[in-house]
Amino acid sequence: MADKLYEEKLEQIKFLEDNGINPYPCEPPKRTHKNNLVVSSFDELNGEEVDVVGRITGKRGHGKLIFLDLEDESGKVQVMIKADKVGENQIDIFKKGFGIGDFVGINGTVFKTIAGEVSIDTNSFVMLAKSLLPVPPKRTREKDAISDPELRARQRYLDMIAHPEVIERFKTRSKMVQFMRNRFLELGCIEMETPILDWIYGGANARPFNTHHNALDLDLFLRISNELYLKKLLIGGMEGVFEFSRDFRNEGIDKTHNPEFTQVEVYKAYTDYIYMMEMMENLIADMAKELLGKTKINYQGMEIELAAPWKRLSIYDGLKETMKFDVEKISKEELLAIAKKEGIEETDEGHILCELFDKYVQPTLINPTFVIDWPESTSPLAKIHRSKKGLVERFECHVGKTEIANCYTELNDSRKQRANFEAEMKRNTEGDKEAMPNDEDFIVAMEYGMPPAGGIGIAIDRWAMIFTDAEHIRDVLTFPLMKPLK
Repeated sequence: MADKLYEEKLEQIKFLEDNGINPYPCEPPKRTHKNNLVVSSFDELNGEEVDVVGRITGKRGHGKLIFLDLEDESGKVQVMIKADKVGENQIDIFKKGFGIGDFVGINGTVFKTIAGEVSIDTNSFVMLAKSLLPVPPKRTREKDAISDPELRARQRYLDMIAHPEVIERFKTRSKMVQFMRNRFLELGCIEMETPILDWIYGGANARPFNTHHNALDLDLFLRISNELYLKKLLIGGMEGVFEFSRDFRNEGIDKTHNPEFTQVEVYKAYTDYIYMMEMMENLIADMAKELLGKTKINYQGMEIELAAPWKRLSIYDGLKETMKFDVEKISKEELLAIAKKEGIEETDEGHILCELFDKYVQPTLINPTFVIDWPESTSPLAKIHRSKKGLVERFECHVGKTEIANCYTELNDSRKQRANFEAEMKRNTEGDKEAMPNDEDFIVAMEYGMPPAGGIGIAIDRWAMIFTDAEHIRDVLTFPLMKPLK
């Protein structure tokens, strides 16, 4: 069937060319109005001549009268083509050479049909681009036009044609990024760019992607984070920097993970993680008001209040409330026994506590919660807590059972940083392939003096999921990584 339709489209192209019509003209069309403006401004445009463009998504009628649904990014408008207006030869050309899926330009007069629908009475039409494959129908209330989620992600352009709400989702994501960018600029931060390719990776606990540079004969990695480069900019004298970075982590794919993802990292000198908490909760609450018109939203059946202030919960208190044991009093032997019972292979106490927290506490965190004060061994880039022994000044922000930000009061003691990197390398040799490597260049930079600072990484993809009520991370990625078809 598809082959037959393809052949029919090729015959239509030949027909157009035989009649002197270029199915893919170079000249841009004339356009005076977007389609939604024609419909919404009928009182002002009634009887006026307009030029509109778009894709034909519906075609009905026969003989000397044809009705079209013409759709551009803004919406749909009905178009009427009559033989006594454009000429019988032109209506014959349209019937034989134009079809659903084609992009056309229409010049006509705005009017309203007997049924009360705002329409355009065509004076002339032009072909802008001929389609060769059939486009899917629009989604109806009863069912999706394309129901296979893998097909929707693999052929996103068809998903967008069939489901206009997908375009709105991507627009919301874009507006989120712009809102954040403006806020960080208002806070005195400068937007920067840092390398994606490097001979060492760092700034997070993750496995990297490997590549090779032929000219230098050098093995390289795709960055897992831009953190260390942005901190070098603070060392160099900048007091506030941020970057919307595409990062790459060689990990699995699930509802909240994609190997290629976007986050924004912000570093501001002379601040700490408390400053970043207040900045974050105000940023998201204000963004929700601006983009959604409210701070109380529904995400995957969960009612979430984004208004500030947000809850603060320490890892120790979370475990005490949920698992009913006091972290500060339990012995290492008792903790190892719990780990063994839970199937946790870790032997480091801090990492065991974090795995228990992820398993039992995180699933209970619906409203925004700052999970604060982490075990020292789990956070090699964070500063020792100012008052709590064995902890660092770090928070993760959790919303809707998902982590959506990570922040430190940044470690700026090069001696401690070197010791932490050495501990990470030891973990790596013992089997933890996500442990950080030693970055001697970063240590040297720190030895020149790094100002006290707070730093945060905010997950753009996951926040986009929350703001658009998306079930899967691939739903907010224009073209998520997919296994190629055979």
